[in-house]
Amino acid sequence: MGLQNWFSRVLMATWFREISIIDADNISKDRGSIIVSWHPGGLFDKMLTKGLLRGDQVKFDGVVDDDEELEVIASQIAAGSSVVVFPEGESHDLPRAKAIRDCAAKIALRANELAGDEKPVVIPVGIHYSRKSYFRERVALTVERPIEISGSVEGLSEIISGEISRASLSRENWNDRELIWNARSIIRAERLRKTPDLKQRSSYGEDILGARRVRAAWEWLALNDAAKSKALEQRTREHVELLDSYNLKPRHVDSRPKSVTSKGFLISIWWWLFAWSFMVGFVTLSAIIGSIPPYLMVFSGDRIFGPRFKESSRGALKLYTAFVVYPIWWMLAAGVFTWALLSDTSPIAQFAEYSVTLEFLFSLPAYAVFPLMLWWMPMAGKLQMKLYSRGTIAWRRMRLWMKWRDPSFDWSKLCSDQIKLAFDLVAIGDGLVLPGDDDWDNPKAGSEDYTVVSSRK
Repeated sequence: MGLQNWFSRVLMATWFREISIIDADNISKDRGSIIVSWHPGGLFDKMLTKGLLRGDQVKFDGVVDDDEELEVIASQIAAGSSVVVFPEGESHDLPRAKAIRDCAAKIALRANELAGDEKPVVIPVGIHYSRKSYFRERVALTVERPIEISGSVEGLSEIISGEISRASLSRENWNDRELIWNARSIIRAERLRKTPDLKQRSSYGEDILGARRVRAAWEWLALNDAAKSKALEQRTREHVELLDSYNLKPRHVDSRPKSVTSKGFLISIWWWLFAWSFMVGFVTLSAIIGSIPPYLMVFSGDRIFGPRFKESSRGALKLYTAFVVYPIWWMLAAGVFTWALLSDTSPIAQFAEYSVTLEFLFSLPAYAVFPLMLWWMPMAGKLQMKLYSRGTIAWRRMRLWMKWRDPSFDWSKLCSDQIKLAFDLVAIGDGLVLPGDDDWDNPKAGSEDYTVVSSRK
């Protein structure tokens, strides 16, 4: 199990560029737990929960086939182990949690009966992907407070369903989820404008908490002042649509300097040249040889077989194909590089006397060079990605500076409108007790956040 968890962590660290785990301490160390989550990412969900959530996890395929299997799983939970259950069953692409099955409740209640003094608990987990089918995107796991086990199967299933809905920030459609996310971005830009000491880039986990606060405030406002909520929603949608038409984000508007000189533009050009000057050379050559051929194999496999799979399974197909193809190719490429560096008939042998590095490598035995080249193949790809990322950021910054200097944009109106909208959004949030505040009290098990949102006195 330890080796599987290690492999899952390595796998996920490669696939995602940022992984955030919020409130991992909610997972009990001294008693068993039934970890329940919605199922938006197929195989990714299982790997993330297996590799990143601590504790000895019981193997479970998602279906309790008979009473004997229920007894085996429940007894292990009662003894202090954990089990991850996705009660929705099949993974999906919906913006909300689906109706759940009663398997989690059955396991929880039976484990509770078998346990001694240290009773197991139910722990809801929210899994949030920025773009789950894309390579090197971001993901966050939110571990919610433990829920004591009691009641009937139907009653406990209802509580679990409510907790999953809250942890996953469920909404009825994707437009509402995008609206919440954009409102969070506008609020973040406003707070950064007022408090420059805040770090420029928040973690994805912090973004999820911000979206949860906006969701709770918006749902509370819709119940208590529907007219104000509707008007604010309309203003936010119109502003975001305008920014989208310009290919801008709220932070781009708010971070525009008062005096748009050529200095920032030249700095962006310098960073872009810096990144590309380092890429063009041995790093790029190694990255091309070590990454492009296997990438084309994975891409071809996805184009041929991918359309036959669901979107949630298509990413998993690419992932597993990559982790079969890449190591095999790296071993072959490392062998070629080893021959090129050691053989007297190698095309680069004649340059050894002009390079201290090459002369050193040619003096090494094959058994030392091959492992070095095997390590260098993936490292060159990672270094290339970092340099490319730096170059891409610099390129985007250059384009942003060009837009900031473009007189066809009515920047004064864009900035003014966003500041007014952000002021109203922030004022509503500051006037309420929301998730993450020091005086926030969690709702009762199974209830949504908005049920305990209150006005500040």
